[in-house]
Amino acid sequence: RCAEPSSWESGITYANGHHPEQIKHPLRRHAPLTCSCEAIALLLLLYNLSSLDEAMSSMQLGEPKQDQQHDSGRTKESRRRINIILPPPQHNAQMYGYYISEEWLYQTALSFLAKVHPDFSESKARSNARVNPTYSFRKTFHIRSLSTTYAIPPPGQIIPAECMYDNTVCVLYIFNDQPESYNYRPIQKQVDELTRFMGREPQWWVGVMSVKFYRSMYR
Repeated sequence: RCAEPSSWESGITYANGHHPEQIKHPLRRHAPLTCSCEAIALLLLLYNLSSLDEAMSSMQLGEPKQDQQHDSGRTKESRRRINIILPPPQHNAQMYGYYISEEWLYQTALSFLAKVHPDFSESKARSNARVNPTYSFRKTFHIRSLSTTYAIPPPGQIIPAECMYDNTVCVLYIFNDQPESYNYRPIQKQVDELTRFMGREPQWWVGVMSVKFYRSMYR
């Protein structure tokens, strides 16, 4: 498991003076693009692969809207959600969570699936842990807004090498600063339980994708 992080100012904008869109994404290992068609193709690849887990998480958030209208307990629950102030808005979306390694995420998802879905075959469990790793985390900790993304490393903070991918950090986040995620943030007790499991406090991260990307994903 990754080591304890150092604290940092949530208002930091960009790492090393680079604009988020200039930082290499883990999937951007291609030659420089020479036409808009190639750029569009790469953006689609980024969306389909690196953000598949986030997309599936956003679908989970949208599912129970009808049930909420008939659940009187929802109003009381919303008043008990974690009390946290959002950082100042930035060009890119911001997430509240923990740095992780992809291998740790995969192995932990497998161990959770064995408990929440003992009926899964080995191949089905491995596929789920790869494609939608936070599914088992959401089932285990009952936090519907949990998801993963890549973020910009804060200047001066030491991130374990296994959690870094081409100058970005793999992050398991509890919620992000967009209303569709923030409004579903969990209660403090759930965050405390997840934090005890992770062994370190969550922090704010600046993601590599713009706010517009997340707004389009939640539509």
